[in-house]
Amino acid sequence: MLSFASDLDESTRKQIERGRRVTELMKQTQYSPMSVAQMAVSLFAANEGFLDSIEVSKVLAFESALHLYMKTEQSELMDKINATGDYNDEIKNGLQTAITTFVNTHSW
Repeated sequence: MLSFASDLDESTRKQIERGRRVTELMKQTQYSPMSVAQMAVSLFAANEGFLDSIEVSKVLAFESALHLYMKTEQSELMDKINATGDYNDEIKNGLQTAITTFVNTHSW
């Protein structure tokens, strides 16, 4: 595997690493379904590269802390996503700002 991994170009290696983190996000606790807003936050964070620097073993801890932050500090945004299911520039900008703030000011 090491030989194969060293033969990959940087872009492919980054895609594989991101995929490992997304796989971790998909491991939901049984009987603990996520809301639409929680799923949106998790997938947005993964898609926008916020998880790229997180060790795979810490992805679920990061997600849990992020969800708590969003619930307590960004409740209006979360309520809006849950109520409408919309994804538009306003939601995107809100998620970008909120997750950037979380990453820069919190630990997990």
